[in-house]
Amino acid sequence: MEQNTAGGGGPRGASLPVDVATSALRGIECAQARARLQARLVPDWYGPLSGAVIAIYCVAAQRLLEADKILVQQWVVWPLAMLVALALRRASKRSRGVIQSRSALSGTERGKMIRTVLAPAVAAACLVGLACWAAGGGTHVTVVAMAVVLGLGIWAGFARHNTVIRRRLHELA
Repeated sequence: MEQNTAGGGGPRGASLPVDVATSALRGIECAQARARLQARLVPDWYGPLSGAVIAIYCVAAQRLLEADKILVQQWVVWPLAMLVALALRRASKRSRGVIQSRSALSGTERGKMIRTVLAPAVAAACLVGLACWAAGGGTHVTVVAMAVVLGLGIWAGFARHNTVIRRRLHELA
């Protein structure tokens, strides 16, 4: 009997490339998972800025409403505030070199972000508004308190979002 020793074609030689390929694929999958998680990170300045923009918008909207200039608020201020916020977010992602493609996953992620960041902040702002109203606070006090709580809630929501993602990144490392 003659053994083939030239090409490493035996069972032992065949398992080595399979192990190397399996290891390489795991490394690639881990790198892709890290890249997806890093793409979901929100810049640290985004939470405070978003909170401040929303709080300022709420106070400005209240002032415009009292001055009977609600149309100005509805048709000018709100769209401009949203465009500025979206432009800042896109610019921050572009500066990091990460632009997510539009996919079903990004829609799912956006819905998850709304449920974990926006919904608790709005609920807290409503509770504070009800407490101010029940305590006999004026309209200005109630609106300012709600705006501040909404802004702080959004800031805290984004901070929590980043903390969860950083924890997952640390687990992958």
